[in-house]
Amino acid sequence: MIRKTSAMVEAGILAAIAIVFAIISMYVPVIGSFINFLWPLPIAICGMRNGLRWSVMTLIVSDIAVAVLISPLHAFSLLAAFGLVGLTLGECMRRGYKPFKLMLISSVACLISIGASFLIALYIMGIQPVDMMFTSLEEAARESVGYYQSMGMSQTEIDAAVKSNAEMLRMMRLIMPGAFFLCAPIIAFVNYLAARKILSKLGAAFEEFPPFTQWNVPGWLLWPYGISLLMVSYYVQYPESLMYHISVNLQVITSVFFVLQGIALIYWWLEKNNKPKWWGTVSVALLFFVQIFSQIIVFVGAFDLVFDFRNLSGKRTSKRA
Repeated sequence: MIRKTSAMVEAGILAAIAIVFAIISMYVPVIGSFINFLWPLPIAICGMRNGLRWSVMTLIVSDIAVAVLISPLHAFSLLAAFGLVGLTLGECMRRGYKPFKLMLISSVACLISIGASFLIALYIMGIQPVDMMFTSLEEAARESVGYYQSMGMSQTEIDAAVKSNAEMLRMMRLIMPGAFFLCAPIIAFVNYLAARKILSKLGAAFEEFPPFTQWNVPGWLLWPYGISLLMVSYYVQYPESLMYHISVNLQVITSVFFVLQGIALIYWWLEKNNKPKWWGTVSVALLFFVQIFSQIIVFVGAFDLVFDFRNLSGKRTSKRA
């Protein structure tokens, strides 16, 4: 009875936190956007401490309250986009899954939620969130012409900037499916880190991720990456075809994993040779500003997967022995 009362109190408190998160995400600019991604956190914590039944109750109560306080539409959107993530993450943590298994299951749940929320928005609510987003971006790009003129730029420079913005928007629209796919593990990872940090303070123990310098992506990713390169090379002459869109998104998704592999290799080399860690920070920064550097890191990660520079498989050691 005492245990049940304690679980009920905790579920009520965590439901209240979820409601506050929803209010902040709705009414506070900028910060609200980040808080929105943490909405599954109270659900996951409740699931870890009290079990799936209580996390489901926390989800239902908080969502009903959001529907009353804000709007049923907002509550329904939160439920579709983040409900399954919170339930899955909490249950995986309660069962003590290893970090990578937990991340895989939670990421799949998050991907299902993202897909479901888009289908609901498209076929039930009658809105197209992607088109709405790009409409606002295109409007901002048009308004930027006045800013360029106020900066004293020549017409040639303005035309070049407008063309560059249009090309960037075209590429963003092209790789949007891949970007949403990659959002799933990011959302799951951020919520897992936050939940683990809070629960560790409450006495819970979790298995740590391996050191970043020892991270290694699955070797089979070389196949879809190689296939995507061949497909992009062939279908680039058909930029509107479905196969071109699929190949570009496949290349984007696999490239991100190889970037992680390449950065892990860089930090491993810095650690092994006692070099300054800020060199790694500079390398990460260059990824976002120098396109050719990001492509080099992708190839570095791919070559590390093939040649095993860090000897993660232990083959060299076994040969010497």
